[in-house]
Amino acid sequence: MSIKRKYRLPMLLTVFISIWLSGCGNENQTGNSNTKIYYTAIESGSYYEGWASQLQEQAAAYGMSLDAGYAENSVETQNAQIKQAAANGYNVLMCGLVSPDTVTEIKASADNLPIVFINNAPEEEQLEQDRYIYVASDEYMAGQYQAEYILEQLGSREEINIAVLKGPKGASGTVGRTNGLKQTLKASGKKINYVFEDYADWNTDKAQELIELFLKTGKTLDCVAANNDDMALGALAAFEKAGMNTESILFLGVDASAAGCQAIAEGRMDFTVYQPMSSQIQAAVQAAQKLASKQSIKEIEGASQDGKYILLPFEKVDRGNVAQYQSE
Repeated sequence: MSIKRKYRLPMLLTVFISIWLSGCGNENQTGNSNTKIYYTAIESGSYYEGWASQLQEQAAAYGMSLDAGYAENSVETQNAQIKQAAANGYNVLMCGLVSPDTVTEIKASADNLPIVFINNAPEEEQLEQDRYIYVASDEYMAGQYQAEYILEQLGSREEINIAVLKGPKGASGTVGRTNGLKQTLKASGKKINYVFEDYADWNTDKAQELIELFLKTGKTLDCVAANNDDMALGALAAFEKAGMNTESILFLGVDASAAGCQAIAEGRMDFTVYQPMSSQIQAAVQAAQKLASKQSIKEIEGASQDGKYILLPFEKVDRGNVAQYQSE
């Protein structure tokens, strides 16, 4: 669950967004309840705006309201959002951390409001039972599932050449998924050669550029294991652009995105891991409701005994079962 990293935006942008934050109480509001939730997301864009939209819908179903703001990868902006939310009378916060290094400051800015962390994990010691909690899936398991699939498909080989495409350096998904992959492969006793490894930051275009450079080395490759589907698809695009045969190479991602599942159905990609986003969103809203009323999260599905985590299981997806995930 450990992660570390920071981002910065120019001060001018930070000032602009801080001014804008004075109206955050009216942004993206859903429902009309005495319990108000504020969600500060890592950045704007379809992924996190999708989270915000679904969180709002779920909050409304529980009779609460939820507003969202986007930190645009700026720790200064995120901290300003937290301060403003505390000043504007919110009852509970949700936070997709830009950087886990700033959790102490974030908690201080929250002025004793409880926080449900999502999207990026704080260090465990920063969590507190029924006050500062983290809702997600066990990232290690996603990498473990990738490794198990690789071993199932390439188990007859004593030596396997792998390229690893990672998310942002220090992000919880990057750390957990990569560790799960590598440690499970190491335990197999086979010789694993990591012929290429780099950070593609969840991005398709960056992954494609990196793999295009790798292909120029002429090294032998058996599979590409990416921390998410977008990067796996970027790697696949690099091979296809180069006119190379991909039938003997495995392409693995995580998330079971619509594009990833479609590529598996077409036989272009091989494997992904379904992250139960809707279950995470429901659990996060349930937890927010509990924390706002100073109750325990222990009855919520996936809650840990120490009251610090709610973890929902990942699921394996390949061509045999991909159809059931294409409607998710």
